[in-house]
Amino acid sequence: MSAFTFIPQQYASLLSSHIAKGEFDSAQKIVDQNAIDINAYIDSEDYSTLIIEVLTTYGCKDEEERAEMLRYLLEKGANPNTYCKNGYNALHIAVQQDKLVKCMNLLLDYGGDVNLADPNGGTVAYWAIQGFPWRTEGQERENHLNTIEKIMMLGADLDRKNKFGVDPRKWLEHTSEDVKELVAKCEKRNPVYKPSHTIVPKFPTNYKFPEIVEQLRALIPPTGSAKTIEAEMLRGLDILQDEAYRNGNINYNQQHKDFAQFILLTLTTSTVFDDKEIKTISSNVKKLMSAKKPYLDDDVYDYLTDKICVYYNHQNKKENAKKKWWQIGK
Repeated sequence: MSAFTFIPQQYASLLSSHIAKGEFDSAQKIVDQNAIDINAYIDSEDYSTLIIEVLTTYGCKDEEERAEMLRYLLEKGANPNTYCKNGYNALHIAVQQDKLVKCMNLLLDYGGDVNLADPNGGTVAYWAIQGFPWRTEGQERENHLNTIEKIMMLGADLDRKNKFGVDPRKWLEHTSEDVKELVAKCEKRNPVYKPSHTIVPKFPTNYKFPEIVEQLRALIPPTGSAKTIEAEMLRGLDILQDEAYRNGNINYNQQHKDFAQFILLTLTTSTVFDDKEIKTISSNVKKLMSAKKPYLDDDVYDYLTDKICVYYNHQNKKENAKKKWWQIGK
């Protein structure tokens, strides 16, 4: 039996369609008239929640309407800390988008946990201090500063390092004086953190070699290159997926393209795959090489992850072939 709760399909597809078009009144009617579990997942592919659907829809032309729909869900008990399959919750998404500052504040007002981390170990404090006030002025800057103050007063841990060994306090060294002064003032007030006790569930994957994926991810260090070429390819693929899913490739740069090129060259110039597979690998990697077209489906990332694992298995077989029988496994 599944440990996850889903919105019934006949309602989920309608809700998804209305939210995608920004038809929030119609979405509310479905929720109200059918006693929809507001915290159930809307699909079994991305394991997205209604909150995340509202935050990420491109069909919403008015940010006030988006915020009102979000408030409606939160007042009905929607949990802002629920994770989707890609390892993010609503706060991780909202803090990345300037237009979602008002939504971000609503999430914080309704129990958003400021110390829950995204897949790379980054918290909302990390992303807010890193990017919120930069290149802004006037009322927009004031809104950003107010949100940082709220995050701090909810007990944000500035010393929590992400998987690359960088913490929010490190970003303070590079930010403006008004942010530094604001953070210092908040810390002197000794804010109290109230954890939500949210646990990231273990979502099912479509990987053919989940144990190898876990093994390779364990070889990716907080800083510097991974310990094996396969782990480094997986690190690059994770970064490409993270940028597409969370930011829509807003921050896509030459480094991201270099990661894709590295994966492409490593896999296609090896002797592991035949010509047909090389053609398919090339086609899939090229989908990740456009800053203007973020790839938002799992299939390409899952496929390339599997190919990295096949490459890893092949390399291990080659190494074992060189060993005496008593050395295999060492």
